[in-house]
Amino acid sequence: MSEIFLDNIYLVLLLPLWIFLIIMLGRFFSVYVNNKIICLLTLLSSAFGFILSTGALIKLPYDKILETQIPIIKINDFIINAGLHVDRTALIFALVLYAISFCVQLFSVSYLKDEKKFYRFFALLNFFNFSMSALLFSPNLYQTYFFWELVGICSYLLIGFEYSKDKISVASKKVFIINRFGDTALIGAIILSSYFIYTYAPNKALTSLSFTDLNTVSTLVYAYATSPIYEIICSLFLISIFVKSAQFPFYTWLQDAMQAKLPVSALLHSATLVASGLFLGLRILPFLTLDTYFLKIISIIGILTTLICSLSACSQTNPKKTLAYSTSAQLGLMFFALGNLNIKAVIAFFVTHALIKSSLFMTLPSENEKWNYTKSILFLINGLSLSGLIFSGMIAKEMITAEISDFYLGIFAISSFLTAFYIFRIALYIQKSHGIDKKYPDLKEILAIFILLGLNILFYIYLYNNIPYQISAPFWVALSAWICVCILYLKNAFRKIPLIYQLTFEGFYLDKFYTTFCVKIYELTAKFFTLIEERIFANYKPLIFISNCGVKTSNFIENNIMNGSVKLITNLTKKISEFDIKAQSGNIQTYNAYAFIIITAILIGLIYGYSAIITNLMR
Repeated sequence: MSEIFLDNIYLVLLLPLWIFLIIMLGRFFSVYVNNKIICLLTLLSSAFGFILSTGALIKLPYDKILETQIPIIKINDFIINAGLHVDRTALIFALVLYAISFCVQLFSVSYLKDEKKFYRFFALLNFFNFSMSALLFSPNLYQTYFFWELVGICSYLLIGFEYSKDKISVASKKVFIINRFGDTALIGAIILSSYFIYTYAPNKALTSLSFTDLNTVSTLVYAYATSPIYEIICSLFLISIFVKSAQFPFYTWLQDAMQAKLPVSALLHSATLVASGLFLGLRILPFLTLDTYFLKIISIIGILTTLICSLSACSQTNPKKTLAYSTSAQLGLMFFALGNLNIKAVIAFFVTHALIKSSLFMTLPSENEKWNYTKSILFLINGLSLSGLIFSGMIAKEMITAEISDFYLGIFAISSFLTAFYIFRIALYIQKSHGIDKKYPDLKEILAIFILLGLNILFYIYLYNNIPYQISAPFWVALSAWICVCILYLKNAFRKIPLIYQLTFEGFYLDKFYTTFCVKIYELTAKFFTLIEERIFANYKPLIFISNCGVKTSNFIENNIMNGSVKLITNLTKKISEFDIKAQSGNIQTYNAYAFIIITAILIGLIYGYSAIITNLMR
C-alpha cells in the first residue's frame, strides 16, 4: 500500500491527457457536451494529480530517484529515450501545479459559466496540465525540450482563447514570438552538448543528456569543449531560462499576456509557464556550477529584474499589469537565491509565490464591476503575505536573506519596500476606481481562493516547525511601506514624479525598443539582402540555373506530393464529417454506445501503456 503512489505516478501525466481526449472526442461525436460533466472530470483529474503527487512526495526518500526510460529514436549509437524521472523537486513542482490548477478550474466554473466555448477552455486546461507535468517528469533534456515547446503552444492557445478580439490575438502572437528566442537557445544548447558527448565521450548512452547522468555529462562537456564553446552552451541555457521566466531584458512578454482571461493569468503567473524556466535552472545546475561566473550572472539578472519590475509596478494603474510586473520581480528573487545556491529558499519561495499570486489574480474585480468586499479583504491578506509580513511569505523571504552580504541585504530591503508599496497602492486604487460591493460572491470562486489561503497557512506552519529564521530588515521595511502608503492615501499625497514616473510606467521602454528599433533593424536587414539578391545574385547565371532547378523541384514536390497530401486529408475529413453527420442521430442509446466505445478504446490504450511500463521496470 505504501508504494501505490510511486508505482502509479505516471497517472499524473496520463489522466489529464485522457480527460482532454474525452472532452474533444466527445465534443466531436456529440456525446459529452454537458458542461457539468466536463467540469467534474477536469476537477477530479487535478484533485487526483494533487493527491498522487503529495503521496509520492511523502513516500519518496530524500536520496532516491525513480527513473524509467524507453528508447524511441535510435540512429546508430545515438539514442533518445522517453520516460519518467521522479525526484522530490519534480514532485514539489507537480504538487503545486495541480493545487493551483484545481483552484483555477474551480474558479473558472463560475467565472466562465456564460462562455460559449466552455468545453474548449477546459480541454486546454487539461492539455496544459499534461504538458507541464510531462515536462516536470522528463528524464532527459530532449524530452524536456519537446514538452517545453508543448507548454508554450498551450500557453499561446490559452492566452489567445478569445482570438476574435484583435488585442488578444496580437498579444498572444507577441508572447509566442518572444518565447521562440528562448526555445531556439535551448535547442541550440542541447544539440551542442549532445554533439560533444557523442563525438568524444566513450559512453554513447550519455548523448541523450539524462538528468541522472548530468553531473558526468556537464563535466565531460567542460573537459572536451573549449572555454568559449562551453560559455556559449551555458549562455544559451541561461537565455532560454530568462526568456521563459520573464527576466530582464525579456520580461515584456508577460505584460502582453495580461490580455488573457483572469483564470488564465492566475494559472500562468503562478506555478506553470513562468515556473518552467526556474525548474530548468534547477535541472541544469551541474552545468552552471562548474563556472561560478554564470551563477553570478543569475544573481545579478535576478536582482536587476526585481528592482526594475518593482519600480515599474509602482506606477501602473492596471491591476493585472501590476501583478505581471510583480511576477517577474518575485521570480527575480528566486533567481537571486538560485545564483547563491540557496536551493531550499528557491523551492520555499516558489511554493509561496504560486499560492499567493494565483489568489491575488482571483480576487481582482472584472472590468466595469465593483470590487467585492470579501475579495478585497482576501487581496489584502495575500498582499501582506507577498510583502513578507504574514504567513509563508514572511519565512520564505527571510530564508532568501540568510547568509547574504550587507550590500545585497540592502537591495533586498529596497525590493521588499517596493513590493509592499505597489501591492497596497493598487489595492487602494482598485477600491477608489471600482468601488466596494458588499454582495456575497459566488461560492465556487470564494472556495477556490480560501483553499489557496489555507494551503498558504499550512505551508507557513510547516516552514515554522522545520526552518530556523529570524525577523530581519526586509520585514520592517515592508511594514513601513504599508504605513507609508496609508499615510499618502489619507493625505491624498500620491505624486507623479516627472521623469521617473513616465520611465517606470513604460517599463523602462524595453517593449517600445523591441517593437520599434528591433523591427526597423529587421526591415533594414531584409532590404539589404533584397538589394544583394536583385543586384548581384539575379545576374549570376550559374546561380540562376541552380535556383531554377530548385524551383522546378519544389514545384514538383508541391504539386505532386504536398497538394496530393492536402487533397487526401481533405477527402478524409469530408468522409469523417459525413460519418459524423450520420452519427448525430439524436438517439441517446446510440450516443451511449459511442461513449462506451471511446472510453473502452482509451482504457485499452492505458492498459497497454501500463503493461509496457511495468515490463520495462521488471527488466
